[in-house]
Amino acid sequence: MKASEIRSLTAAEIEAKIVELKEELFNLKFQQALGSLENPARITEIKRTIARMKTILTEGSYSTEKKEVKKAKKAAKAAPKAEEVVEVKEEAKEEAPKAAPKKRTTKKAAAATEATEEAPKPKRTRAKKTTSSDAE
Repeated sequence: MKASEIRSLTAAEIEAKIVELKEELFNLKFQQALGSLENPARITEIKRTIARMKTILTEGSYSTEKKEVKKAKKAAKAAPKAEEVVEVKEEAKEEAPKAAPKKRTTKKAAAATEATEEAPKPKRTRAKKTTSSDAE
């Protein structure tokens, strides 16, 4: 199915067509596993058609979102309250918490943090094992 034919369909029709093609693809894969598939190129053709349909569906959703954003921007420019909205957004950006710096985990970073520590850490020692002869 050509892209121009797909674009002439509605979103609901395209989704229904995708379901039909997926069922056909399943049947063809089943035939291929059994060894009774006559036209193996049909599998590739169906996969590409499904991908083409999904692409056209997403194109439509993006284009409508872009149109809505453009309309909103035009309305905001025309309205005198637009300046107040910008000020509120700037205040929200200033109030937003900043991310904490990442911890260093490399050997060089560990050496740098050890060098900057003020007091050295005490060495850990093992406790001596006591035996019955030591206890007497």
